Amino acid sequence: MVIVFDLDDTLYPEMEFVRSAYRAIARRYGRGLLLAMFSAANPREAFDSTGLPAAEVIGLYRNHVPDIRLPWMSLYVLSRLARAGHTLGLVTDGRSVTQRHKIEALGLARFISPDLIMISEEVGEEKTSGRAFRSIMNRTEDGGPYVYVGDNPAKDFIAPNRLGWTTIGFRRGGNGENITQADPADFPEENRPLIEIENLGELLGLVDFCELINE
Repeated sequence: MVIVFDLDDTLYPEMEFVRSAYRAIARRYGRGLLLAMFSAANPREAFDSTGLPAAEVIGLYRNHVPDIRLPWMSLYVLSRLARAGHTLGLVTDGRSVTQRHKIEALGLARFISPDLIMISEEVGEEKTSGRAFRSIMNRTEDGGPYVYVGDNPAKDFIAPNRLGWTTIGFRRGGNGENITQADPADFPEENRPLIEIENLGELLGLVDFCELINE
């Protein structure tokens, strides 16, 4: 089975990256900025609170090497799936440098082959186009069935749904801190995951079930 993951707010809480960026900004421009940034309602408000040129702050946000770690549940699930012989992949939207820094900090190379990591800026199209998913299928011939795990019904499941993948998403709110607090029920059917889970740990039971019905 080929099991492909989204990155932000699926394998780790993206707010951890945001907080890491706040700390990087404070290290460079003054620790007195931290309180206002951490008190802000969102990153844009946090950047405005610094009084610094937006281009400098956003550049540091995007390019800093983040201090983030895989949550224990993600580490456990990825380890279990890899040991069971499943092929793991990653499809994520974003800038190459930003996403590559995250991937390295999270240690995902332990579980995912480099040729199955697809970043939209490197692919040349966002995940909704389907190119990244088709590339994975081309690189894992006879590797199916295919599963995609994500969090954002606005864009995560459209392409894999069309390609006949099994799509799995989190119920509204994900880990309770997700930047995108979208309810799949508010979207058209093509946007919704086929299966909803409460947390990543539930994925293991679903994978076992999918294996059974595909034998």
